[in-house]
Amino acid sequence: MPEPLVDQLRAGGRLVQPIGPGGQERVELYERRARGLVQRRTVTAARFVRLYGAHGYDQR
Repeated sequence: MPEPLVDQLRAGGRLVQPIGPGGQERVELYERRARGLVQRRTVTAARFVRLYGAHGYDQR
């Protein structure tokens, strides 16, 4: 998990993050606790289209 995202959460804050290889992700729910980030549950399976260009991946 990227530390800048975790650092923005206060205790009790939640983070929803796609996890997995491109095209086959699981959307996971995490919660910030005093001792760090804890995975709470899988929300759903998903397939995301990659963002290319200035705000995404380099086009190849």
